[in-house]
Amino acid sequence: MKLLSPVDKVEEVEKIIEAGADELYCGLLTEEWHNKYIAGAINRRPGGGANFTTFDELQSCIDIARSHSVPVFLTLNEHYYTPEQYPFVLDYVRKVVGMGIYAMMVADLALLLTLRKLDIGARVVISTGGNTFNSEAAKFYRDLGASRIILPRHLTLKEIGNIRSSVADIELETFILNSRCPNVDGLCTFQHGLADKSIKPLYENACLLPYDISVSVCEDAEAGHLSWKRQHIWQTVHVDDYPCGACALYELSKMNITSVKIVGRGNPTARTVSYTHLTLPTN
Repeated sequence: MKLLSPVDKVEEVEKIIEAGADELYCGLLTEEWHNKYIAGAINRRPGGGANFTTFDELQSCIDIARSHSVPVFLTLNEHYYTPEQYPFVLDYVRKVVGMGIYAMMVADLALLLTLRKLDIGARVVISTGGNTFNSEAAKFYRDLGASRIILPRHLTLKEIGNIRSSVADIELETFILNSRCPNVDGLCTFQHGLADKSIKPLYENACLLPYDISVSVCEDAEAGHLSWKRQHIWQTVHVDDYPCGACALYELSKMNITSVKIVGRGNPTARTVSYTHLTLPTN
C-alpha cells in the first residue's frame, strides 16, 4: 500500500519524499486562470498557498520527484468546466503532460471523456468528486479508461471492502488523516476556499454557516440509523486539527487498497512531513 502526500512548494518536495511519501499530488493555479475565475478554481483550491503558481514550479517538483522515482499526480478536479474554459483547460493539460506529469485527478465526466478522446498519454484518476459510491460506479469509470478511483470520504470499511471485492482490476485509493465535511464531496457546490474579508466571494463560505440536521423517515431502519449516525458526527465535530483514519490502515491494507491519501494541500510543511512519517503495513 502506497502513501500519497500533498505538496505545494518546491522547497518541501524533497522533505516530504524523505519522510516516506511514495507518491505526491499537487495543484497548479496560474495567475492567468486566477485573475479570470477568482472564485472558480481549476482544482477546487481557489488561491492561497495550496497550489503551485507557475509551470516552472510544477516542473521543478516533477524533476525532483523523478530523481527519487516518485510519481506526481496533478489535481484537475473541479466538478465541471464551462465551454469557455475548455480551450484553457486543454492547453493546460497538454503542457503538464509534456512536462512529465504521471496522472491527473479529475471529477468532471465531460473532461474524462474529452481526455479519453484525446488519448493524452497520462493516466486518469477519478477524484472523490466522481461519486464512486458502489462497485457499479467503479466499473463505469474503469470501462471509460480510469486507472484509479479515489473513494468518497464517507464510505465505511465494509462498503470499501465490497467495492474492492467486486472490482479487482482497478486501483483504489482512500483518504487518511482528513477532516470530516457535512457534505458529499461530489455533490457539493459550496466554495471551499477560505480567505479574509478583503476577498468577499471567497470569505462568504456557505460551509461555515450554522445549520441543524434532522433525519427523514426511511423504510430501511438500518440505513436510516447509519445516516443519522454519520450526520450527527459531522454536525457536532470538526476534526481538522485531529487526524483520523490511522486505525483503519491494517484493514485497508488487507483489502489491497492501492494508496492512502493524506489530505492537506496548503498545510504547513512540518505538518505534512509529520503525517507522511506514517509507517504503513505491508500486504
